[in-house]
This record gives sequence, C-alpha cells and structure tokens, in this order.
Amino acid sequence: MDFVTHGGANIDLSVADDITSPRVISEIEQGTYEDREMKFARNVIQDGDRVLELGAGLGFVSTVVCGSKKPAYFAAVEADARLIPHIRRTHEKNGVTGVEVINAAFVADRDTLDRGHVEFGVTSVFWGSGINKAGDNNVTTVRVDVQDASRFIREKKINVLVSDIEGGELDLFRHLDFGPIRKIIIEVHPRVFGPEGVREVFRILDDNDFVYDAPNSSGPVITFRKQKPFPRIFGRRKWPFGRR
Repeated sequence: MDFVTHGGANIDLSVADDITSPRVISEIEQGTYEDREMKFARNVIQDGDRVLELGAGLGFVSTVVCGSKKPAYFAAVEADARLIPHIRRTHEKNGVTGVEVINAAFVADRDTLDRGHVEFGVTSVFWGSGINKAGDNNVTTVRVDVQDASRFIREKKINVLVSDIEGGELDLFRHLDFGPIRKIIIEVHPRVFGPEGVREVFRILDDNDFVYDAPNSSGPVITFRKQKPFPRIFGRRKWPFGRR
C-alpha cells in the first residue's frame, strides 16, 4: 500500500495495485478524482450536520468534509471490504478522527433485509464494483452483510446523505424512509438504469419534498434540499408558478 496526493485537495489517499489502475492514479494526481463531490460537499455540509456517506471509496469525501467542517457525526459506509483499511489509512494520514467506518451494504427493502446479505460484484478497479455487477463476467461475486438504511438514518438522526453506490441508489430510494434527511448529494448512474431510472430518482425525491439545488449540481453529481411541501389539491401539488 502507498499514498497518492490529490492534486486539487492536497489530501493523501491510500492506494494499492490490486484496487487501482493508472487511470485512477492519474485522476487523483490531477485532482479530477471526485472533484465535484468535494466541491459540493464543502458547500452543502455545515458544522453540526450529521452525515451518512454511502460508497466511501478511499475515504476522500469524508476526509475533505472532516478536514474543513465540524460535523457532529459522520459515518463512512463501504460495501467493498478491500477498501476499509484504505479508508482508515487515509483518515489517519490526514489527521481525521471520529469517523465511523462501516463495512456493509445499506438497503431499505424488506426482502433483502430479511435475507441479511446482498450479492456484490468486486472488480479489479474499485470504482467499478457494485451490487449491479454481481454475476457479471470477470467479476468476483461476494456476499456482503446488509444494514437497514432507514433505521440507521432515523436512529443516528442523519440530516445529510452523500451517495455514490454505482447504480444502487435507485432501488435504495424506492424503499427508503428519508426521515430527518434535509440535504442529499448523489451521483446518479444512467449507464446502469437509463434515463427512465434518472427520471424515477427525481420523481421519488420530488414526492419526498426535495428540490434540485442547481448551484451545487453538475453532470451526474446532483444536490437536493428538503423544503416545506406545497399544498395539494385533489391529491396533486398546487405549484406556485403554474403547471410543471
């Protein structure tokens, strides 16, 4: 294992040959690795927030946030067990303490929770791994224990959700109780579930009174903020600016 310095954040990230590639190393060195997530997290997350990050990767976003803000709580969740020591090494190298690092898949549908695990596809380059890759050719499929995302959010009083779970966000959002969440930074993956899946993500968030935050959104990395719901007439929202 070694460290590579992120060119945009001056943060040392723990890496190893068995989880990265020359492209990954190049993006870290050039500062393009998760640069939008870094920018929006810094803008959106404030001191005192309680943050749940799904898809923690190498621990970059949690290091950025905890190095520039003072969240009251931060949980970094990663389903790929290979990355857990890298997350902890990244935190230690950059002086970050207090982050709860969890190796699990956070889900919300009852059938999967009752089963207790998901099939997770592990690829040679870490950022390609995901639940949707399980069973693919040239992928190692493993079982990962699950945790109840809705219950965790409720019990930990999470008000900020950061999600980059390689397409798993659609199924999660279909079943999730958003509870106390007020801000969401999410990377959507249309190559996994297509434009209709992206449309459904927006619809689910709209139904839960989240609105699109344009200044803190770019490409597939999108921010939403909770607002008070508009009144409904005959089961439909009465929007203040006419028809949508």
